[in-house]
Amino acid sequence: MTEAPQDRPELVGLPDIAEITGVKVATLRSWRHREEFDKLPDADAVISGTPVWLKARWSNPGEPLPELPQLVGVKEIGAMFDIDPETVTIWFKRNNGAPEAEWKVGRMRIWTIPPWAEFAKRTGRPITLPSST
Repeated sequence: MTEAPQDRPELVGLPDIAEITGVKVATLRSWRHREEFDKLPDADAVISGTPVWLKARWSNPGEPLPELPQLVGVKEIGAMFDIDPETVTIWFKRNNGAPEAEWKVGRMRIWTIPPWAEFAKRTGRPITLPSST
């Protein structure tokens, strides 16, 4: 299941694309590894090693696609705070004021960087922000 804030573009993962296209997830995965095959476009973002696409790419082909802000997942957040990504997950379980995910694609939580910069400032945790891409 995919969730997105109303003012942000919706993101989808391979299971969502499989549902939209009627193609099995295993087939989609095989397409990703065949360079000469163009049925599965490059991911719009790769977060914590997982590719995601703008849903509009699939639901409104030919329409202009919105710009995505820099997105991060638990691995990137772990790197920003110089901690194990599992610690980021523990922050949510402890409900210690960590920012709520701005998107959820399947079980993956996705954020932009500003909420984490604010969290670091509010909690006094050191953070190294990634350079913009």
